[in-house]
Amino acid sequence: MSPDVNFCTNCGADIRNTPLDSEIQAQQTQATMPVQPQAQVTQPTVPVTQTRRSQATQMTQPTVAQQTMSQPQTQQSNISENAANMWQWFVNSWKHPFETQTAERWYGWVTLLVENVLLILGLYICVNKYAQNQFGNSDMGEAAQNVVSNFSTSLLFELFLYLVLIAAAMIAAGYYAHKFVYGQTENIFDFINRIVSCSNLSAILYVVSFVCLIIGSEDMLKLGLPLAGIAMVIFSLSVYAVVTGDSAPTVQDKFYGLLIVVVIQFLVMFILSKIFGDAVYGQVQDLIHGSFNGMF
Repeated sequence: MSPDVNFCTNCGADIRNTPLDSEIQAQQTQATMPVQPQAQVTQPTVPVTQTRRSQATQMTQPTVAQQTMSQPQTQQSNISENAANMWQWFVNSWKHPFETQTAERWYGWVTLLVENVLLILGLYICVNKYAQNQFGNSDMGEAAQNVVSNFSTSLLFELFLYLVLIAAAMIAAGYYAHKFVYGQTENIFDFINRIVSCSNLSAILYVVSFVCLIIGSEDMLKLGLPLAGIAMVIFSLSVYAVVTGDSAPTVQDKFYGLLIVVVIQFLVMFILSKIFGDAVYGQVQDLIHGSFNGMF
């Protein structure tokens, strides 16, 4: 049937609103064709927790300027704390010399070095003050003061080495004697702290001796030098006490440990006195020869 016919030729029905077969096939073909999904572009999302965490980190992270300003304050705070702790260590050791104290590992050997430095510095100031009072401010007097200053500097440096080596030898002898008697011992730095804590009364004597030496009067010298000698004796007694005074079970008799320390102490003192004595004697001879050559 052609598209121009409006009525059915068989029954006479109105077919103007009836779709043709070609239109029905076209609609069916469109209905059966698959629909292509449209591509959706999604943007990455940042989790809320991560966003909040990064914001908090940015808020709490200090700036470079703040870190630079806080470093000196931190160092000053650490120095003050260490000084306070060391002072408390001194106070506790003065009250209870033989009691084990909580201390940093460097307290003991630093205390020994400072004590020896105070003694040598006091002697240096005393000698130079005495030379200035004796020779005056003339040209010859200044020349003599320079000679005395150079000689005293060399001599006192050798004395400083002598004292340090004697103390080191006694500590080493006490350490191995303690291990010999008890079969075991603590760390070497803790052992030094025990000895120095037991002998910390000598720190007071060294300070008083230093004050007497820098005053430089005859009466002060008579007081200052014996005080320094007493401080050295206290240190020796502290080594003996640490070796023999522990209540731990012993492997060997304590007397032999004490004997080891005493023998090594006197042996080292004899050897070092011989070495440094010869060196000082040679320096004195050079000084005398140089003075005579300058006069003639």
